[in-house]
Amino acid sequence: MQLLLDLGNSRLKAALYQNGQFQQLAFDSVAGLLKLPVTAAYLSSVATEQKTTELLQGLQAANFPTVQLHTEASAFGLINSYVEPQRLGVDRWLAMLGAYRSYPADRQLIVDAGTAVTFDWLEANRHLGGWILPGLQLQQQALLTQTARVHKAQQLMPNLAPGCSTSAGVENGALAAIIGAIRLGWQTTPAQQLVLTGGDAELLKSYLPDLPVLVDPFLLFRGIAQYIDN
Repeated sequence: MQLLLDLGNSRLKAALYQNGQFQQLAFDSVAGLLKLPVTAAYLSSVATEQKTTELLQGLQAANFPTVQLHTEASAFGLINSYVEPQRLGVDRWLAMLGAYRSYPADRQLIVDAGTAVTFDWLEANRHLGGWILPGLQLQQQALLTQTARVHKAQQLMPNLAPGCSTSAGVENGALAAIIGAIRLGWQTTPAQQLVLTGGDAELLKSYLPDLPVLVDPFLLFRGIAQYIDN
């Protein structure tokens, strides 16, 4: 049994992997993870070097054999489009690998909706490139911190209706920007399948009923699993 770790911009996510099956883990601290009976840990990190090093040191102190994964120019048949492949975030690379190996389609659009929202297009076995924009919370934070008279008094459930308060206007506008970007991306670079992952994936899916949407919370972990199984 392997421990899969995804250290993102906002939080650490973890799952167990064995015999092709994933189990999402809820945990209060890294110390709790270190008590698990696993044979090795595999780490994807887009966090700061300091946070990544701290986590690696904790794993090593607990005698966990640990592999940190990095973006490659190509792997398992998938070709990276970046001129400098290592500059593509490893989270995006692993999500693409997960989609490519798990959901074969000639053309795919992969959207990871977390702190940032990333778009990546695949055609056959080639990455065509992507977009990066702020996620729901990051858009709101940028607006509230960079304007003098826009204040959000409460946290609401965003929707696409015109907001009748500043709070609703900010939240709904952020959601509209992401939904609009997905629809524009689907229009300008058509695909056969839209794969959503990340914390806001289910919310986004509810506003895209006309598109062939597949939601997979384990997409990045499926990419890590390629390195374990192969």
